[in-house]
Amino acid sequence: MKLHEYQSKQIFARYGIPIPKGRVAATPDEVKQIARELGGRVVIKSQVLVGGRGKAGGIRLAKTPDEAAETARQILTMEIKGLPVRKVLVDEAASIAAE
Repeated sequence: MKLHEYQSKQIFARYGIPIPKGRVAATPDEVKQIARELGGRVVIKSQVLVGGRGKAGGIRLAKTPDEAAETARQILTMEIKGLPVRKVLVDEAASIAAE
């Protein structure tokens, strides 16, 4: 079974597993609105069914809703391993010291 990240997170949430707040979007305007609702600092993640999204530039941090919209505009025009990015997941940015 192949699931996008946002679909997997919906399943996790249904079973009480904590997940970051976030929603899926298909346009930069939707991303901007979600970023506002989440407090501004968000991670924009391309939703394609392949690995290597981050290395391909399909996962990026945005510090403001306007930056989130511009980042989404860029990501939504990408192809990753031959697959067009049609949706992005907008998640609240977590505070981490190291990955």
